[in-house]
Amino acid sequence: MIATNFEIIKKQRANPVNFVDIKDFELRENGQIDAVEILTNERINLYAFDFKGGQAVFVETASPDELSQAPFYYQAQYENAVRVLTIPFETMVQLAQTVTVDDNKLIFIHSMGRSGSTLASQLFAKISGVINMSEPDTLTLLVIARFMRPEQKDMLKMLLDASIRMLCKTPAQTAWVIKGRSWVIELGDWLNELYPHAKNLYLYREAESWIKSYLGTFMSYLGASMDEIERTPEEHRQLEIETRGWMKLLTPSIARYDADQHLSLTGLTSLMWLDSMTRYTEFNQAGIAMLAIPYSSWKLDPRQTALSMLEYCGCHPDDLTTIEETLAKDSQAGSAISQDSVKKKIPTTQFFDPAELNRHLQNHPYIHTADFEVPNTLKL
Repeated sequence: MIATNFEIIKKQRANPVNFVDIKDFELRENGQIDAVEILTNERINLYAFDFKGGQAVFVETASPDELSQAPFYYQAQYENAVRVLTIPFETMVQLAQTVTVDDNKLIFIHSMGRSGSTLASQLFAKISGVINMSEPDTLTLLVIARFMRPEQKDMLKMLLDASIRMLCKTPAQTAWVIKGRSWVIELGDWLNELYPHAKNLYLYREAESWIKSYLGTFMSYLGASMDEIERTPEEHRQLEIETRGWMKLLTPSIARYDADQHLSLTGLTSLMWLDSMTRYTEFNQAGIAMLAIPYSSWKLDPRQTALSMLEYCGCHPDDLTTIEETLAKDSQAGSAISQDSVKKKIPTTQFFDPAELNRHLQNHPYIHTADFEVPNTLKL
């Protein structure tokens, strides 16, 4: 089995929160190597999928210990990458089958984002023997592929299994913890099918505060700015079309929404919130066990919330001091969405429309309030 080796000429990722892509790098082919090196070199890890080329993209980057401490795995991979390697999907699946994953030691953190999930992953990273991976972005690409390539379901499940095995190729004494981006909740059923003994968490937040937080963090990446109120109707419509264009790849209800019907930023994020809550509830009804942790718990009693979460997953801290220190810090410090970065962004009050949120809530079959509590929510 052969891997193609590439020298990185230039890193050219314009947006730090974009989905990963082989085009993040300008590359020069630099020979071939035995693909087994991908397994034996702990600094080589899975970065992206190139579905057009039918290949998996790996980078040689930071060590597993260093990546474990990063708030965002995919960003740390990119920033520390020193070379790129590619292998066909078939080769990746073959290599992955040689990796054994004990799913009793596997923990998945699902969330809607902006609800404490990065903090949760950082808490796990402080536990001895834990390998923590906060947002490996190949999982996000598989969500898009699941919606866009339904006829390739069997192949995509194999790639998901191979992805988890590759992410867990370095042995973990205590646990592997994998936190996906918010949309990875859409893979929860497949993950449960592949790894039925894994522990699952779901972190969520009340709708109004979540929408304001999401817009405050990501509005500039959605194409909005302080000039939003000065846009012409045609410019508003074009922004909406562009934003819906990528959001529909990840959010089923946006994909189903009548293209001729207006959806503001509040409308788009309302549908995102509802989709996440609905998917969790469906999994609960299907018997997929998850502990749901509301954002309010982190505010009410962060220490007890952390200890309850760790206890549920069978992870026991050697020293509570490190837990308390982690709780006191910004878990996303140093990233593009750190608290300091968000404070510099535009205010979101003028973009939030409570009437539109309420309209989408009333149109949902059973989630009619912004403070809806999902089943199996943590009680302090």
